[in-house]
Parts: sequence; structure tokens; C-alpha cells
Amino acid sequence: MTKQTYLHLTAALTLATCAFATPSGLNNIPTADTVPHRTVAIQAFSSFGPGANQFAANGPDEHSFWMGFKTGLQFDFLNLEWGMDSPMITHESGPLFFQTKLGFEPWENAKLAVGVAGIALTDINRAGDPFTYAVLSHDFGLVRAHAGYGVQTNGNSFLLGLDRNWKIFDRTFNLNVDLVQAADQSFWLPAVGWKYDVSKHIVLEWWTNFPEQGKSSHIAKINFVFKF
Repeated sequence: MTKQTYLHLTAALTLATCAFATPSGLNNIPTADTVPHRTVAIQAFSSFGPGANQFAANGPDEHSFWMGFKTGLQFDFLNLEWGMDSPMITHESGPLFFQTKLGFEPWENAKLAVGVAGIALTDINRAGDPFTYAVLSHDFGLVRAHAGYGVQTNGNSFLLGLDRNWKIFDRTFNLNVDLVQAADQSFWLPAVGWKYDVSKHIVLEWWTNFPEQGKSSHIAKINFVFKF
């Protein structure tokens, strides 16, 4: 295995951990946001494009589609989020991944959260170790800024991002950009994406990754949101 191939593979595993059991966030980074109290988001998402899953063990189409959910609860000043998801359809489905985060508001217009993503609950096609992180999000009015740090075996990373909301046809449209390090801080992976609230029950997401090494890829996601 060449050094370049090793870097690509490590980056793929690092990003896979962020993608599985997706915490609330921008594109490839979690933020301090959590799912609202007694709300469930059922998610279906897929990766595609020239750089999608190019390092999957059983070919470029392995694990290109996932399904999962996340939900939130509020306890006094603390906000809890947790969820699970898994690759589906292609080859053997699995593993089942778990994520959770705990957040609060340390001062006005700011949120702070700590969490962990990518905890594999089964051993089927397991890749990568859990990704533990802390992140601070602050709303400056013109733009929201996010900064944090994540720890993972061969995948430590700074987490940086910006986003802003607009109203389009009286529905929220979010434009965002984020930046993470890959291959244990060997190079950067920028991404640009958007979210659009089609209705109070449906949210669409899209983002494109532009790695310094390797080819670009895209993620499309649909969220079905319900309260209980």
C-alpha cells in the first residue's frame, strides 16, 4: 500500500465515522445543535459521485445507502441527542452505529456540546473507531460560527464551520461550509452544502466534498421530522 493510498483510506474511515450515526451538524462536522425536545428525525441518505466510497473493501457501490434516526430530549438546561443508523441494501447491511451528544448554552447566543459518534453495535463490516468530540457554536447575527476538536484513532481533527439561514418561500434555507482534517491531521477536507425545510415534516440536505487528495463526492439526505 502506497503512502497516498494509505492517506486516502484513513480519510475514508475517518469520514465514515462522522457519516454513520450522524449527529446534528453541518456537512462533515457535528455542531453544538441538538434535535429539539421530543422530536424524531428519520433519515435516509446516500453518497455518490467520482469520489464516493472509492476505498470500500468490496467495491465502489458498497454501503452507498444508509437509514437511521435521531431524537432529542431536554432536561432543565441540558439538551440530549441520540440516534442510530446503518448502511442498508448493498451486500450485508450493518453495522448498526450509535451516536449521542449532550449540550447546553454557556452564554447568550452560544451552545457547547460534547458527544461521540460511530459506536458500532455490531461487528458486520465494522470499520474505524468511535469519534469523540467537543464543539462550540456561536451566533454572531450575520453568520453562525462553529469550532471544535474530535479524537479518533488515526483520525484526530479540528472541526470548523460557518452557516447562515435565509427564508425562501417562507421556509428556512441554510447555506453552510465546513472544514475538517483527515488522515490524522495530514490534509484538509472542505465541504459546501445546504438544507431546506420543504415543510415542518420534511427537510432536504445536500453537500459536496472537495478533498485535497482524491476525487469529489456528494451526499443527498432526506429527513422526516415528527414530534411526540
